[in-house]
Amino acid sequence: MKVLTSEQIREADQYTIKHEPISSLDLMERASEAFVTKFLGLHPQKIPTYIFGGTGNNGGDGLVISRLLIGRGWDVKTFVIGNLEKGSPDFTANLKRLDSFATISKKNEFPKTPDDAVIIDGLFGSGLSRPVEGLYAELIQYLNEQNAQRIAIDIASGLYADQSLAKDAVAFKADYTISFQVPKLSFFLPECSKYVGEWRVMDIGLDKEFIEKQETVFSVTEKNDVINLVPERSKFAHKNSVGRLLVVAGSKGKMGAAVLCTRAAFRAGVGLVNVCVPKCGIDIMQITIPEAMVLDGKGTSEIQSIPNTDDTVILGPGLGTGSKTLDAFENFIRSAKHPLVIDADGLNLLAKKKSLLKEVPVDSILTPHPGEFKRLVGDWKNDFDKLDKLRAFCQKYKVNVVLKGANSAVCNSGGAVHFNPTGNPGMATAGSGDVLTGIVGALLAQGLIPFDALKLGVYLHGAAGDEAVRELEMPWIQASDIIRFIPNAVSALLNQ
Repeated sequence: MKVLTSEQIREADQYTIKHEPISSLDLMERASEAFVTKFLGLHPQKIPTYIFGGTGNNGGDGLVISRLLIGRGWDVKTFVIGNLEKGSPDFTANLKRLDSFATISKKNEFPKTPDDAVIIDGLFGSGLSRPVEGLYAELIQYLNEQNAQRIAIDIASGLYADQSLAKDAVAFKADYTISFQVPKLSFFLPECSKYVGEWRVMDIGLDKEFIEKQETVFSVTEKNDVINLVPERSKFAHKNSVGRLLVVAGSKGKMGAAVLCTRAAFRAGVGLVNVCVPKCGIDIMQITIPEAMVLDGKGTSEIQSIPNTDDTVILGPGLGTGSKTLDAFENFIRSAKHPLVIDADGLNLLAKKKSLLKEVPVDSILTPHPGEFKRLVGDWKNDFDKLDKLRAFCQKYKVNVVLKGANSAVCNSGGAVHFNPTGNPGMATAGSGDVLTGIVGALLAQGLIPFDALKLGVYLHGAAGDEAVRELEMPWIQASDIIRFIPNAVSALLNQ
């Protein structure tokens, strides 16, 4: 699913109106019907509803939604703020269709909303380009203070679709956002989350061919994007034909990272795993994962030697960052001929010696969390700037990177970003990243091209976490639970 700019969405509206053809008024009706359908799914029982609209087309949506809900027997109170005489044509037409509404022209006209009510925000839409001020800002702040549930039409008022908010900016804090046709870029960014809440996109029938032709570097990974990437296994397969992997990981006190990464790799289908660990980890690996072949990394507490191999290689989980480990890491990077998977301390070693970045094989995979990424690229001004730095980094070094977190941003070497929809806050636990690295490495070893391995690996990792939370009926899980539910995630994907 593409993520479009507010200007592209406006153009899609206009193209649809001209070529379907459909009047803008009827398109507003269709969008509002879609909103009401989702809204009634959230609230099957009637509750007091307060709708607040401006005099633009977002306010027009609010007026239509009010009329549709009233027609279904709901108790709806509608409030309009702004100069009615300067309303958009579609707003004005729908105002005439509504039997009852109240206007707000001063602060003491703000209504008290019951705690069991729902507030629907239709003040401003995705075309907003300047900060909300004056009475509008006061109303939004007032609504944010109410205990009622808050739902935004298309996008929260005051929130920009494509740019960061100023620190003192005012925006509606939605619990839910019911958006039209495509998601907005701001939906995926941590700094905007308190204004977005949970979001859903409703198809309002904008011209699909026009949307398909729109150029964008941002999209959302959907099931259909990854279902055909799952490796198939021949009846005559053997361990050497379904992927060989070398995991270079572990140090004293951090052997759990090597264990989790290796277990995840096996569960993700790789045929054979060699694990290079320091001497302190040899017994641990042989006892905990008898399926793995264990190699001696020479060092007592950290690896000091990495063997040359043609196998797919994972570098970094729990590896340590000592000087001798850095030497071994540097020697290996300089001699590597195939794309690598680099995580955790592998990334920290690159940050310690950034000149090595240009030595990393083209199309390698890096899996940083925000802290590790910051050590590689420096700080950023806001989350939009962070995405710019991610894209520039991938393009400069010709690598694939997942910037981990909610809606993990998976970026290819050309700078295209795919946001991942799977996963949940329960996965914010030690070792979760090591599991992801093992999954991605296993998929790469099974023959997927690097970006496909990363995109599918991130999707399955999140989906396994979702399966774990659902099956265990807990809001939080352990990293080993993610490994346990990888088969469930694959099965759910293939049997959609």
